[in-house]
Amino acid sequence: MRKLNTYNIITYGCTFNQGDSLKIEKMLQDFGISKVNISNADILIINTCAVKLSTESKILDYISKLTQKYPSKFFIIAGCLPQIDIKINGKIKQMIENRGFILHPREIPQIIKLIFHSNNHSFQTYKQKSDIIPPFNIKSPITIIQISEGCNNNCSYCCTTISRGNLFSFSNKSIIKQIKFLISQGMKEFHITSQDLGNYNYNGIRLHNLLAEISQLKGDIHFRLGMINPDYIIEFYSQFLEIFNDKRFYRFLHIPIQSASNNVLKKMRRRYEIAEVESIFLKIKEYDQLFRIGTDIIVGFPNETEEDFDQTINFIKKWKPSILNISKYSVRPNTEAKKYHQLNSQVIKERSRKISKVFLKYSEILNKQWNGWKGDIFFNEYRENVQYPYMGRNLYYVPILCNKGTVGQSKKIKITGYLNHSLIGILL
Repeated sequence: MRKLNTYNIITYGCTFNQGDSLKIEKMLQDFGISKVNISNADILIINTCAVKLSTESKILDYISKLTQKYPSKFFIIAGCLPQIDIKINGKIKQMIENRGFILHPREIPQIIKLIFHSNNHSFQTYKQKSDIIPPFNIKSPITIIQISEGCNNNCSYCCTTISRGNLFSFSNKSIIKQIKFLISQGMKEFHITSQDLGNYNYNGIRLHNLLAEISQLKGDIHFRLGMINPDYIIEFYSQFLEIFNDKRFYRFLHIPIQSASNNVLKKMRRRYEIAEVESIFLKIKEYDQLFRIGTDIIVGFPNETEEDFDQTINFIKKWKPSILNISKYSVRPNTEAKKYHQLNSQVIKERSRKISKVFLKYSEILNKQWNGWKGDIFFNEYRENVQYPYMGRNLYYVPILCNKGTVGQSKKIKITGYLNHSLIGILL
């Protein structure tokens, strides 16, 4: 009988995937399965991502190398990648044949049962909804709160709905109960996440209603909101912005626009026009000029013209998002955009380089604007063998590195400079 007493987990992808990994780890550790390094682990879990072709290739290559290097280990392949396409699923099954299984994201509550009954596991997709499992993180004061799973947006380029299914929102009571439990366990910072926070809808309770309930919780705690598509904020911006009157919510938002061309947005099946996005960006800045906004851009979407791309460049130059995630468009299986006319790869690369240069040019200016700032930051991370081992965040979720600090506590600092995309500070 195979020995299954230890594990290691490798995670790719978004905050939601990281939350899934924390849930998996908690279940294994509660069952008495210990975490060790890869070479000593009986079970290797690879929690995959499917958002980009380059990520897909990297993960499949990694699984192949691991299965060849460790022929006696037990493999669990989790996450989105095996779910988006039957051919990819088949490749993975072949690599782990007779020594593991594919774990559907909504099978996570059953992982212990599946591990110990894997010989009878038929790789079928389980339809039941995930239970809330508190993702306790023993090495950090930060944890992840998943409020919903799946997506109803159905963008033409995205395989999230294929892999995760339609939206399922967890009950507000179970979310509040989970956060209270984690506070009692010493957690200080909560990253509230889903495939799109704006999708949250539990029996008519929308995101702003849920956040208002969360703000009633007591304690020296901090909340970071995950990705929110523009259409929700456009509809509910007044109720939503009220949440930030509670300064335990970081004044930072990740609002992916993907393109500033209405023609491209329509082909993407995004449910807004760029003028509406500019309107909410303006309202956010009127609420607090320092409020930081990050966004995502897909360059080289099928049929994107030079004019379309220039509109995106001009938007970025105007609004100067603090974080800019640039993705070169790549075809994903079973999506509508796969059928569209694809652009030449060299055109896509050149557009990516051009928009990256725009970001680098103004990001240094944004860093310099913080020089001399004084205020509280919450130290949430310690890193070994680096020049500035302590990292904290201020109200605007700016990463600030210090020589000294105390993880899990807030301290007053002064910003004295910057290093790449982080600021440098000293304790006051």
